[in-house]
Amino acid sequence: MKRSVDIRNCPRGGKSLLQKLLRVVVFGLLAMAPFSVRAASEPPLEAGVAVRDITPEGPIWLAGYAARKHSSEKVDSPLMVQAIAFKGGDERVVLVALDNCEVSHAFIAPAVQELSAKHNLRPGALVVVSSHTHSAPVLEHTLTSMYNLSPADEEQIHKYSAFLKLKLAEAVGAALADLKPARLEHGVGRATFAMNRRVYNGDRIDFGENPDGPVDRDVPVLKVLGTNGAVRAILFGYACHGTSIAGEDFYIVSGDYMAYARQHLEAHYPGATAIYLTGMGADSNPSPRGTLLDAKRHGLELAGAVAGVLGHPMRQVQGALKLAYDEAELPFADPPPREQIEKDSKDGDVYTRNRATSSLKLLDAGQPLPASMKLPLAAIRVGDALTFVVMGGEDVVDYGRRFKRIFAADHPWLIGYAYEIPCYIPSVRILKEGGYEAQSSLIYYGVYGPFRASIEGILVKKMSELVGKVRNQ
Repeated sequence: MKRSVDIRNCPRGGKSLLQKLLRVVVFGLLAMAPFSVRAASEPPLEAGVAVRDITPEGPIWLAGYAARKHSSEKVDSPLMVQAIAFKGGDERVVLVALDNCEVSHAFIAPAVQELSAKHNLRPGALVVVSSHTHSAPVLEHTLTSMYNLSPADEEQIHKYSAFLKLKLAEAVGAALADLKPARLEHGVGRATFAMNRRVYNGDRIDFGENPDGPVDRDVPVLKVLGTNGAVRAILFGYACHGTSIAGEDFYIVSGDYMAYARQHLEAHYPGATAIYLTGMGADSNPSPRGTLLDAKRHGLELAGAVAGVLGHPMRQVQGALKLAYDEAELPFADPPPREQIEKDSKDGDVYTRNRATSSLKLLDAGQPLPASMKLPLAAIRVGDALTFVVMGGEDVVDYGRRFKRIFAADHPWLIGYAYEIPCYIPSVRILKEGGYEAQSSLIYYGVYGPFRASIEGILVKKMSELVGKVRNQ
């Protein structure tokens, strides 16, 4: 038989203890009440998912390496454009994962503007993230001067670019049409194949493997479930170049390690769509690298890291969806005098000549060379448990590591290669050291640099403003 306790009949000490316990319980319930009321008053999060195949049908020139001599020979993994739409209250955001090396402003901006107008998405709400595989087709207006293209190659690229934009539009529309209540859970794993690629040889910075250099080996994971508990989507990321494949596999179409990771995850979670969102690791390469087998090996490791997170309790993500978007103005150093540019136009390197020739055309037309460049940035916050910190360009790992420190309380998920990729975005450290990410890569992008050392402070200040806005809305 159960016994009830009447505190009126308790000894003095016991009565005092019970009264204290009751006060603690009541105080705790009162303290929790605002959160319960807030959670109940906020509309449930909704998510929609859509996928379209963008694998080229025939041989086509692949992006990422200037050393290629001809078009692709075969396909090993299909290429995809994947869209996941989120809705919370009146806010909607669409993340698009694109199996490609990168997209320029000239290529992607008209498509984004058209789709944003069609679906009533505000600026910054449509986030196209390039996977940065170096084994997907070249796109129009995107580093085409890197490649020795024939008129037939250019026509094939034109047709493929139109096809990709069509599938991108289909995926965005289908994801928004698929919006339905969802539960989100977040966690972080770890994969070890990212390796800093900046090697110090005297006063020169070369490509190689630097085990002592900074890297980001975190693997953020977001599980999207339906109201029936089924896994609808698995978002995951990593801060590393998609450059596993080279050598004898140079001419194979592939999504690189991220595509193979998706395949493993989707096989293990039938019905789920695995979506890769590139991190900030522009100065990191996979290790080892060079063959298709390396890409598959890294894909298996990355999928295992994600599955390890999914197999354990994860943090619930719920609450309002908030977006803050802006562009940062990043200044270049003063360009060289015309005499130097004219000298460059006769250089033995074709890419140096191309940059100089286009720059001379601007000067001859009475136009100045670019003094700065705009870079899109965003903060996307979901409740109090997750903030996507999003930046355009090829962002070196210093930014990711710094953002993780200063936004630690906001549970940051870092996304690079977003919106558009105008060039590498170096940190102050890398600008001081020099090398490919600091200066020589700008040759391919057709601009004279380097950036001024103030860009890191500008970016950190702007991103802090955006994160502050979504934190305090």
